[in-house]
Amino acid sequence: MTLSNTSISSHIGSSVDCRYDLPMQWLLFGPMTPAVGEALKRHKHHVHETAELELSPDALASDILKAAQKKQWDILTTDVTLAEAPFAQKQPFSRTVVHLHLQGGDVEQDDAIDRLFERYKRLSPRRLYTVTPTRVKIRQLPGAA
Repeated sequence: MTLSNTSISSHIGSSVDCRYDLPMQWLLFGPMTPAVGEALKRHKHHVHETAELELSPDALASDILKAAQKKQWDILTTDVTLAEAPFAQKQPFSRTVVHLHLQGGDVEQDDAIDRLFERYKRLSPRRLYTVTPTRVKIRQLPGAA
């Protein structure tokens, strides 16, 4: 028995919810305003605090990356050391890293999240997105195919 594309789609129908852009699990790391978490939730994502990783307060960036990788969380950070850790240590990280490289407070960080998701509806894994006041730069993380 052979199935054509039309017969497959007629069996699936419109009742199947195939969402390509599922909510992301974000680890927030570094000093940022509560507006960042609120903005992520507004975009239907989930937010986690560093304490949920159960690491020591002086944990290395490599430890944070490993713990986030294990929990399958993406990272949103204001800390340049953590954002650059995959490159400095040549450590593969198969999730997404967003680095907020901003000077302002609530409004600027909130607007940056909105700009990011307005421009990129779905963020790609194994990428570093650096959000500046004027643009979003994207770099491929080490180990990305």
